[in-house]
Amino acid sequence: MNKLLFFIQAGALRQSSEGFIRNHFEAWQFGPVIRPVFDAFKIHKESPITEPAQYLDYGLGKHIPVPYDDIREDHLKIIVREFENYSRFTTGQLVSLSHEPNGPWDIVYRAHLADPTLSPRIPNHLIRRHFAGEEKSTVRH
Repeated sequence: MNKLLFFIQAGALRQSSEGFIRNHFEAWQFGPVIRPVFDAFKIHKESPITEPAQYLDYGLGKHIPVPYDDIREDHLKIIVREFENYSRFTTGQLVSLSHEPNGPWDIVYRAHLADPTLSPRIPNHLIRRHFAGEEKSTVRH
């Protein structure tokens, strides 16, 4: 899920400076991760996801499904396009694609390993530069 979201955000960042995923990605061992997405879906492990993500509404004291009816039409087109491009890959292949040497995940992950006081956050500008072709890439996405 997180790897697909990473490539969807990369597609969005090719078209707009901020992309449209509000949360940031972190460079975890097995790839880029949005922590709230990981937390929302980790109960499924390797099983199919059978229900929408939920968040805790502190005011109500209960879990509420995350709304998705506010997705703009132009964003939906990007989501569908990137999902169709990347959903054909296995998890292992997505790991390889997201771990590309000198790619956004690799740069941040190596820096964080060398100095754990550095944030594992992957800045959008790194993702944009890489996927917009401003950085040399060894893999065609």
